[in-house]
Amino acid sequence: MNRTDRLGRTTAAAAVVLLALTACGTTDVDETEEDAAAADSGPVTVTDYRGEEITLDAPAERVVTLEWAQTENVEILGGNQVGVADLEGYGMWNSAAPLDEDTTDVGLRTEPSLEAIGQADPDLILGVDVSVPEGLLEDLEEIAPVVLQPGADASDPLGNMEENFQMTAELLGAEDRADEVWAEFEATRDAGAEAIEAAGAEGTPFVLVYPTVEGNTATFRMHGPGALAQTLGEEIGLESAWEDEGDEAFAISQSDIEGLTALEDDTILYWWTAETEPEDPFSTLEDNSVWNSLGFVENEATHPVEEIWIYGGPASAGQWIDYLAETAAETAGQQ
Repeated sequence: MNRTDRLGRTTAAAAVVLLALTACGTTDVDETEEDAAAADSGPVTVTDYRGEEITLDAPAERVVTLEWAQTENVEILGGNQVGVADLEGYGMWNSAAPLDEDTTDVGLRTEPSLEAIGQADPDLILGVDVSVPEGLLEDLEEIAPVVLQPGADASDPLGNMEENFQMTAELLGAEDRADEVWAEFEATRDAGAEAIEAAGAEGTPFVLVYPTVEGNTATFRMHGPGALAQTLGEEIGLESAWEDEGDEAFAISQSDIEGLTALEDDTILYWWTAETEPEDPFSTLEDNSVWNSLGFVENEATHPVEEIWIYGGPASAGQWIDYLAETAAETAGQQ
């Protein structure tokens, strides 16, 4: 169910309740409230990326998440997470939705622990298409219903983010909270677009990379125009600098230093990192003539991106937009 349909249904339901209040006494009002509460706690049915229809007897109250975007969404929506995959890694890369210190770790994101998940006693296991190793799905389904969402979709990254978020809200019975969060995201997007316009930075090319540098050699994981991070930048008026479409899910491709010479001179380069990564991964490239000739190096137009999960939900997306708008506007003012 999309957001418009749900809002329409909510409006219609409100009208029915209003008529009931007009026609009935206090006792009938109490009964109506009880009926509404019962309806909210009724069965929930969704269709996951496999085309499988999964039904919960009631909105999930004990959730295990096997991927960080799902972890973030459940936390932002107020769900009770009894288990999270790679808890330490989540804390290093995602700051949009911090978790309680006593949250249980249930193994790696692609190698969940059946024992740990069973001990967590969830009523929902939520992950993505690559979360469950071959042969483990049936064992997980004996513990609780398993819902797997598409991890990414380069053909419609924003749509995929919203659909996963709204499905998670349905599973938790948190549709009202989801509407609030999505409205906050849209407000952040609009404010980012206004900041870019005010700074005269519209059309500025940018790219997000994950660098691996060894000595005088570097490779870069490049995010193309179908990546969520790049699409969010385009939403506020920037332009994706890297043209390679990359893979069908995340729009990622590889490049060496020479490949970066294809970028326009006024490109802003964002490099993705965590606290455990080198503070300046490019320090060993100081004597590399090709590196030093790149426009973003000459213009000092590089920015680290820390603790923003750029494959996350609307909470992380809002963080990324805020950071993009601030840094792009500053860079435009310096050039």
